Amino acid sequence: MTHQPFGMRRRDAADSLGIGLDLLDTLIRQGRLRARKARGGRTIIVSVQSIHDYLGDKEATR
Repeated sequence: MTHQPFGMRRRDAADSLGIGLDLLDTLIRQGRLRARKARGGRTIIVSVQSIHDYLGDKEATR
């Protein structure tokens, strides 16, 4: 069993999806991706699971 990270920074999430930060922010505002602020900072962390869900990646949800 391999472990996946819980989340990734905005820039990394946008890069992994092949989209710009503006579109990523829109997807977060629309609730299509889940994100939160990192504890004690300004960094936004995007849920890796929500990226898999958004892409319809059934294998990653097992």
